[in-house]
Amino acid sequence: MKNKNYKDTFKNLTLVSQIGLSVITPILLGVFVGQFIDKKAGTNGIFSIIFILLGTGGGFMNIFKLAGGKRK
Repeated sequence: MKNKNYKDTFKNLTLVSQIGLSVITPILLGVFVGQFIDKKAGTNGIFSIIFILLGTGGGFMNIFKLAGGKRK
């Protein structure tokens, strides 16, 4: 019985870690890409904002897919 409890605990920890990485990765990628384009274009952060919003949307889509949402 104890062994099954440990397996469930590790399974839940894995899921939480996967959700965290699935959210933060696209957001950070959006930050870095946005800053890179802002530096090259000489703008004051507009591309950073755009890519952060896109990354946030991508992160929420990843959560939706991990939670078992509808797939096309």
